[in-house]
Amino acid sequence: MAFNWEATKTQWFVDQDYNMMLSQNPGWMPNGGNGKGDAIGRTFVAFYCYSDDRFLEGIESCWEKIERKGFLKRLLFGKYYYQGYRYPHRFPDEVGLSRDHTIYTILAYKYAGYSREAIKEFTTHLRFKISDFALFTPELWLWRKAVYGSKIHTWLYLSISLIVTELSNLWNKFVYHITPFEEECNQDEWIKIPNDMKPERIWKWSKRLYPIYALHQHAWQLKVLPDSRLKRRVQKAALKICPKHNYVIKMLLGFKDIVTHEQAFGYRSMHGGRWTGILNPWINDRDLDEITDPERLEANVQDVDYVRTLFNSLQCEPNI
Repeated sequence: MAFNWEATKTQWFVDQDYNMMLSQNPGWMPNGGNGKGDAIGRTFVAFYCYSDDRFLEGIESCWEKIERKGFLKRLLFGKYYYQGYRYPHRFPDEVGLSRDHTIYTILAYKYAGYSREAIKEFTTHLRFKISDFALFTPELWLWRKAVYGSKIHTWLYLSISLIVTELSNLWNKFVYHITPFEEECNQDEWIKIPNDMKPERIWKWSKRLYPIYALHQHAWQLKVLPDSRLKRRVQKAALKICPKHNYVIKMLLGFKDIVTHEQAFGYRSMHGGRWTGILNPWINDRDLDEITDPERLEANVQDVDYVRTLFNSLQCEPNI
């Protein structure tokens, strides 16, 4: 695993001014923004893989403390709140912050070992309206308090999460039953089908499945909570939704023994966010192609480093 903060030609590279992990633009969009709109999640994974505190500084700079105006608002909602943005450098036409980036910010603080008081101060000063783009869900609203140690909110979050996860599993089974979808293939068998070649019915139903990117976040949300019987039940329910070859999510859910060393270390880097996508040609809508340019793979091979870091670190953790 090679990490180079100054590299600029690798597939994943660091914005030297803002301490955020970016990625090279795809071939079909050479003048894109290098993934700045989704940089918080990518930067959190970079912090997990490479343990460089400068990534935390980058994530922190995506948020600003805003003083509320008006006596009544200050009385009802508090003197201030934290407003997040997708990137430290503000853009005039920036799409508002999403739930995903709020989750990854809290995860970064939690994984970094911020004190209970610091996490509580941040999470309790978030507005239900994250941005014009997104609101908290009731489940996520509970998790923000569970993550700093509130036992009642932890129990409520896990209880609701168990119901939602089990229902999502039943729904996925129904969709798979009425469509030709099969289980995820491995990397050696993978053949991408262009989106414009997919029948409208297939395209419609693929969008109704439980998103893999949401399952990845869910796995992390569970991982940072204290171990309990209820938590393990939710993790087992989530495993039923996990694609067959998504080794990262399986390990995040605590099932490291079903991922072999050969699987974790035999994985080859891909475009398109492998661990939040699926190697199913009918369901996938990303450019999940293998990266073959040696210059892109000289350092910061984040998807490879991610699965290997998880495999190595989880060997020291107890089994579920």
